[in-house]
Amino acid sequence: MNTRNRSIRLRLGAFALAAFGFAATMTATAAGFGCDHCLPEYYGCRDAGGDYDSCVNAFWQCQTSNGCMISLPPEY
Repeated sequence: MNTRNRSIRLRLGAFALAAFGFAATMTATAAGFGCDHCLPEYYGCRDAGGDYDSCVNAFWQCQTSNGCMISLPPEY
């Protein structure tokens, strides 16, 4: 059995685990913001000339990433 391949796999596995832990930590700290900043970001997107679909998708992504229930933004 080639031990060099095993060593590389262990290093890649450790790196993947570290990256997942870092992402989980960043997600946990980002969840503290709540959903209050999602609507102003949506309005900013619309004011900048963004089309409805892309702005709503960004709005939903903001809500999803913060653990909020997805809703439609008010009419603009």
